[in-house]
Amino acid sequence: MNAAGRAGDATAGAQTVDEYLRVWSRVDTDQDAWVVTSPDGGVAGYGHVVAEPHENRVHVDAYTHPAHQGAGIGTTLLERAEERAAALTAGADGPAHLVNYVYLDGASERLLRARGYRRTRVHQRMAIALDRPPATPEWADGVTLRPCTGSAEELRRVHACAEDAFGDRWGRTPRPYEEWADDLLYDGFDPSLWLLAERSGHLAGAALCRFRDVEGRSAGEVGQLAVGREHRRLGIGRALLLSAFALFAERGAVSVGLDVDSESPTGAHLLYARAGMSVTVSIGQFERELPTGVRAEE
Repeated sequence: MNAAGRAGDATAGAQTVDEYLRVWSRVDTDQDAWVVTSPDGGVAGYGHVVAEPHENRVHVDAYTHPAHQGAGIGTTLLERAEERAAALTAGADGPAHLVNYVYLDGASERLLRARGYRRTRVHQRMAIALDRPPATPEWADGVTLRPCTGSAEELRRVHACAEDAFGDRWGRTPRPYEEWADDLLYDGFDPSLWLLAERSGHLAGAALCRFRDVEGRSAGEVGQLAVGREHRRLGIGRALLLSAFALFAERGAVSVGLDVDSESPTGAHLLYARAGMSVTVSIGQFERELPTGVRAEE
């Protein structure tokens, strides 16, 4: 999976075993996941589906190792995933939507389009090299910066801030604290990498950061950059981002990356560009409607 990711984007950070285990803990690996092996016993491909019954959506993930591209592995995995998605949504009210994310302008996009998927959104990977001192952040009056303590109470405050900040994001559904925490409180979680902006005693924004390995070098990752809706237009997002750059530079990172909606309603992608970040790769969100009770291969 990491090899497939690097083939599409050389700046992609390697996912850790702990992160994959967290994903697989939500997957019925007996029925909803598949592995394709090569003649020498290696893993040539992998795929799984995750259903969201309350939204009639099934997320499809499929990966082909770069050494085995062109062997039809992606097609086979996608067919299996679509067949399983039809079974998982049988009896649902209304049609189900299959959702898949792939790098644009490549074989994966061509495969999806050939099978009737349409692009519904474009997400971007952005990064900045820390080869020069980052700009100094400027804070609005009354706004202060501090690291997260990591206490249970504070983590819930951060979650509430993120839910408020992302409430108007395209396709957003509320995320319970437990689900949010399971994604972000990974093995080795370091609260000192979470930067919090406070204003008049309230949590106004947060930059939730971590380190990643990119091509064997230490890189920073801004997993979430959130500013509460009542605290927008005060420059808090930019100041948090620049503070994250400085933190990572101090700790020896060579670059910082993040993911963003290319049509962000808050203009987040424009903010990141003004801070010196550039797009390294574009990822398309593709969807296909699967009528209830109809198997994908029919």
